[in-house]
Amino acid sequence: MYNYDAVVIGGGHNGLVAACYLASRGLKVGVFEANEFLGGMASTPELWRGFKVPVGAYVLSLFHRGLAEELGLFKAGLELIPKDPGMTVLLDNGRVASTWSSLDKTVEEIRRFSEKDSKAYIEWSRFWGFATTVLDYIYLNPPMDIAEALDLALKAVKASKITGMSSLIEDLQVVLTAPASRLLDEFFESPEVKALLVEDAVVGELVGPSSPGSALVLAHHYMGNITGVRGQWAYVKGGMGRLSELLAERCRSLGVDVHLGSRVEEIIVRNGSLAGVRVNGRVYRAKFALSSVDARVTLLDLLKWDEAGLDKRLVRRLRSLKSIGVSSKVVAALRGLPKLRGAYSEYADRIFRSSALTIESVDYVERAYREALAFGASREPWISINTQSYLDPTVAPEGWHIISLFTQYTRYDSPGGWDEASREKLANTVFEVLDRYFENFKGGVEKTLVLTPRDYEDLFKAPGGHIFHISATLDQLWINRPLPELSKYRTPIKGLYLCGSSTHPGGGVTGLPGYLAARTLLEDIGVERPKRTPLRFLLRMLRGFFK
Repeated sequence: MYNYDAVVIGGGHNGLVAACYLASRGLKVGVFEANEFLGGMASTPELWRGFKVPVGAYVLSLFHRGLAEELGLFKAGLELIPKDPGMTVLLDNGRVASTWSSLDKTVEEIRRFSEKDSKAYIEWSRFWGFATTVLDYIYLNPPMDIAEALDLALKAVKASKITGMSSLIEDLQVVLTAPASRLLDEFFESPEVKALLVEDAVVGELVGPSSPGSALVLAHHYMGNITGVRGQWAYVKGGMGRLSELLAERCRSLGVDVHLGSRVEEIIVRNGSLAGVRVNGRVYRAKFALSSVDARVTLLDLLKWDEAGLDKRLVRRLRSLKSIGVSSKVVAALRGLPKLRGAYSEYADRIFRSSALTIESVDYVERAYREALAFGASREPWISINTQSYLDPTVAPEGWHIISLFTQYTRYDSPGGWDEASREKLANTVFEVLDRYFENFKGGVEKTLVLTPRDYEDLFKAPGGHIFHISATLDQLWINRPLPELSKYRTPIKGLYLCGSSTHPGGGVTGLPGYLAARTLLEDIGVERPKRTPLRFLLRMLRGFFK
């Protein structure tokens, strides 16, 4: 009677994870992707012959290692190239500072700027080790309702009687609301060290270092474990899109039909229950659907929400979700590596191995943020320079390099809009900033791709062009993501689930929204028993911090 037991809307990594998980439990699944390539914002299509172009995400860390192992991705050929150093900030006067996979090596790096800060960094690392252990527990489980959250909070307070834990729990409370600049000022005295650590607090969001809650964004980026080393970032050999290709291969081996160039035009509902989807004019009947696209697109655009009987209050709340994209990307192809200026050339190897940031100070980032508030785009943006081809020659033809230039801040709602003239201006602004560190960077560029928040909205149906679908602010996280009544992946339409970045635990290449949504569906139909990692396991792990 049905074409599929379940259809997945969107062939991004979350949709493919959900499809794999459902198919591995015996469901007949179809995946429908509007583009001719897989991966969504975590894709590297061959837009230029021989080049794997990173249109969105460019490095991997947050995809949960346990999930990758369960899905057999390493056995299937997933190869990671760790970035070490992971990050290098380009300071003034030919100076640089880097973070390394080795704590001892990073401490020695910081000692060049401040003996006091080198000791403080050890405490900083300990604090984030504690914080990310707590976040792991939260991220690997469906979000709680209010009663469950209060119960967990009570247990945490009782558990804080463990020697030393109470002070760390108090620090966690600060992280929820504090500006990143406050946290950095508390730990460190050196402006160079603060510059080295500030980027993770603002990436992807319309926040500055002084914005309340920016410390919470900082927490999100310390969590990754895909390489087996906590907090280490890596390139996917063959380009980020290789991750989605391997997921698709795994899907197909389980009998999943993966349809490219197949845009879902309508989610069909009958008597309050899912009946199927309309794709390129053809109807596919299904018992269940999981949508990895934005929650607002799913429920307000793909669904005839008034006919489906969605509550008007829910519609109003969906429309009020915040998602002002602020990140743009300039991808440049060059014959050979660009030449670094002066003393920067002494650090060429570490600059091209790592994510190199044009962040001279915390104030530089704050100024760029305030310029975006005033003018729509930063006159002097900060840029993350990533040259995967330096470590992985498979992403570019021989003799060429492809460089991803992630740029902030460029507001989706910039008063000037994002026409061809403003896009060209953005590229020139990026090249002007780079010319402080490179000799005529622009002169070596032979191919250029500019992607603004408007492009991300058009390409991936992300309202506001936000790379995480909706902003990762406290009012749109955990039990509030995307809304309390939608936070457990179910929708008011029976059989329709959400599994994209606008659901818990949010954006970034994690795979967890897809996994948790698929698990929820399987629990609803009795294929799996409901499960939540017991709190005692979290407490057992935390005790390790106080031995």
